[in-house]
Amino acid sequence: MKRQLLSAAICAAITAHSPLSFAQSDDSGDKKGVETLDRITVTGSLIPQVQVETATPITSISAQDIQKQGFKDVYEVLRSQPLATGAVQDSQFSGGFTPGAKPISLLGLDPGFTLVLIDGRPMADYPLLYNGQSNFVDLASIPTSMVERIDIAPGNQSSIYGSSAIAGVVNIILKKRLDGTQMSFRMGSYDGGGGGNQRFQLTSGHSWDKLDLTAGLQLSNQDPIYGFNRKDFDSTNDNPNPAARYGSRTFVHNASNGAYIDPGAAACAPLSGLFGGTTIYDTRPGRGNYCGSRYEPGYSTILNKERSASGYANLNYALNDSTDVYATVLLNRTKNESNSGSRFWQPSIDTSGYIFNNLTGDLESYQRIFSPEETGDRDFNNERQTADSYNVALGIKGTVGQSNWDYNAYYARSEYHIDSRQWWPLKDKVEDFFREHFLGPQLGDYYGYPIYEPNDTGFYTPLTPEQYRSFQGEIRTKSKTWTQNVNLQFTNTSLFSLPAGDVGFAGVLQTGQQSWSNPTDPRVVNDQFWGLSGTQGAGKRDNWAAAVELRVPIFSRLTASLSGRYDDYKNKGGGSDSRATWKAALEFRPLDSLLFRANYATAFKSPDMAYVFAGDSGFYTFVPDYYRCATEEPGVPISQCSYNDEQVRGSRAGNPDLKSITAKSWGGGVVWSPNAQFTVSADYYRIKIDNKVADLDLDLLLRNEAACRQGQLDASSPTCVDALQRIGRAGANAPQPNQINTVAVNPINVAKEDVSGITANMDYRWATDAWGSFMLGARYNVTLKHESQQYPEDPVIGLLRDPYYSSEFKNIFSGTVGWQMGDWTTTLYGIRYGRTPNFAAQDSTQGYAANNAGRVKAWTTFNLTVDYAVTDDVSLSLTANNLTGERPPRDRTYTSYPYYNIFNYNGYGRSYMLEVNWRFGRSQ
Repeated sequence: MKRQLLSAAICAAITAHSPLSFAQSDDSGDKKGVETLDRITVTGSLIPQVQVETATPITSISAQDIQKQGFKDVYEVLRSQPLATGAVQDSQFSGGFTPGAKPISLLGLDPGFTLVLIDGRPMADYPLLYNGQSNFVDLASIPTSMVERIDIAPGNQSSIYGSSAIAGVVNIILKKRLDGTQMSFRMGSYDGGGGGNQRFQLTSGHSWDKLDLTAGLQLSNQDPIYGFNRKDFDSTNDNPNPAARYGSRTFVHNASNGAYIDPGAAACAPLSGLFGGTTIYDTRPGRGNYCGSRYEPGYSTILNKERSASGYANLNYALNDSTDVYATVLLNRTKNESNSGSRFWQPSIDTSGYIFNNLTGDLESYQRIFSPEETGDRDFNNERQTADSYNVALGIKGTVGQSNWDYNAYYARSEYHIDSRQWWPLKDKVEDFFREHFLGPQLGDYYGYPIYEPNDTGFYTPLTPEQYRSFQGEIRTKSKTWTQNVNLQFTNTSLFSLPAGDVGFAGVLQTGQQSWSNPTDPRVVNDQFWGLSGTQGAGKRDNWAAAVELRVPIFSRLTASLSGRYDDYKNKGGGSDSRATWKAALEFRPLDSLLFRANYATAFKSPDMAYVFAGDSGFYTFVPDYYRCATEEPGVPISQCSYNDEQVRGSRAGNPDLKSITAKSWGGGVVWSPNAQFTVSADYYRIKIDNKVADLDLDLLLRNEAACRQGQLDASSPTCVDALQRIGRAGANAPQPNQINTVAVNPINVAKEDVSGITANMDYRWATDAWGSFMLGARYNVTLKHESQQYPEDPVIGLLRDPYYSSEFKNIFSGTVGWQMGDWTTTLYGIRYGRTPNFAAQDSTQGYAANNAGRVKAWTTFNLTVDYAVTDDVSLSLTANNLTGERPPRDRTYTSYPYYNIFNYNGYGRSYMLEVNWRFGRSQ
């Protein structure tokens, strides 16, 4: 039947282009055999075609690649591709907004600029916000056992797929047909400690005349890695800067001049049992003595605890020889726990932790870090998330009568729920507790600072778990996103004939909806928790689209592809935008083995739901107060002004008037494949982005406000009216008149971005009579330019040259070497990440001109997998990831725990996985 021919064609095409496929026989290079394949649909086009290599360069990673290269999950697969050059916040950043999510950044662009599809259908966004601002797709919810292959099409693809396809498209193709049942069990661990993991997979498929059924189940368990599990991270003694090797100041009493007030060894003695008995009377050079634990920084996770279960089913039923109905469902539940580290308290957070000590007549501060013994449970502070997601599709496809027209009509829905729970100190309760047990009653104000007569003995007294929990409040948030659409697609591979061949056509009509809901606990937004802020918002929007694509053979060796699409978005409650995009591409084949290709395309990204519908959200930041510097310390340089670094509370809200981000891209390349065993390609890409959404520039806002108040700008102008409304200051009778209390920002369409680079790929396979089969694969990406400009009047920032704004990789290379002989298959996969800026360069606006600024060395890791076929149906595989145990590049300027850039590298170290696979029930 037709569907069986198509499945065979897909398998043949993917096998021929998989970097881990070994040569089978000399007949595999027969071009006539390739030409008899049925047409297939490749990512980047809607028109089925014979050629796998087209005008759009595609990187394909098969299920075999995933297993042989040692990847644990889909996130590792994509993060290890040379196209993924951008730094991202993943589970190592346990103190961020999305510690349970795993995003990627293609070409160094924002994670939300990559469109992630399942079988060509969009996934729902992650309900929580990346960096507290934008939406993105989480890759942690996709089980590897159900993946047939992953396609990556870099560059603008909006004329085919619509919004967000600016950096590229990741299309995750799930398994559609299996013969028999396969069961596997894998267990692994890290030799540095922690992180033990297990995975069970069961996939099965069968055909009954007209019915094909494929189903799968995956169960996974991942234990956490805490910093104290590793000798490299368990102590600040490992700080690369010897001058900074001192313990964590878990209990510190600080004078106004920055020196520590010595508590004496006797005061520290009652604390000696805290943090596993590691709290001691310690010294920081140049600052003084304090009570602290050198192991406290390690009480945070660098790898989350995770439990997940996934189920998948795909059903295809042939109503007749020309019509099929199908249904697909993918379900996932993941329970995730992360620990961002020990909670702490300071008195009077609104005055930077300082009080006026009536006993000493000085401004003083205190810092109190709570130990696991005081919380009663090391994991009590964990953020616990239960994530439920599903992707479903119901459709009918077939051929219209006896014509050349094929159709595919379906309804698809994707939904993502997160139930998040976390304990956190309530501001009023924790302040009351320490006033009762330590500070005593407030005796008045001293220039805005509260006056106390503290009892230091109470400060150096451990809490009981009951006391600690008496001032805790549980934050529970249930967030949800969903997207759904009805899609009707027609294709005709022979719309009409030209002298050079048949013209192909595809047309799409689509209508759908999106929803985002993030109803954060109102106590968080209203500052009722100590030192904590959050995001919130909710909204819905409708969209519809129409698209067409043509594939036109101009000459026998030259083919053109043209596509265009129109998308329209309407926000519920007001605000709308529409956008037309198009793409033109050429394929020139002067020889059967040689392809030259070029393309030009436009693309767009509809504003993130969060950018449009975000409610009032809070944050804390430090800003220069230009107005007070100018009026209270005139003539003093801003860098030396007393008000140069003022802490303020900011608020942020969405903007319903945002328009789409737009982009243009162009590229070209060459592919040479003299036979089925050897292929080499190189491609250039460039993407220019306009109207990028960015938050208002807070520094510029403060400069404008100062100029408006001083009469340098017209106070009645729109600029001044807006600035004066956004900056809130204390009144004349306040302890500090004119002090900035609040600032308010929102996102606007203003920024530009420009990125270009070159990708290159090579695959070579050969077979020998005596030594088995071999293969070589190589992937390379180098970014030639990456620039951004936030405001039209701002200078253009070279992100590869200015490390203050970006630590992305300029180049990444990966290589694969494989050998198969008899029942043994061995694969070595290596990836080399180029040099990145060190911390000193990232931490200063001077960039590489700052003291001690520079670059860290390149980082290379290897994965080794050895597979042995015990019988035709049973195999064993052993994988060592990060075979040499390579640590992240040493950075002697990175003095913040855990002493490396967690957004570029991981410190997990070497891991081992042993897996057994058992196949049974296959047709003979």
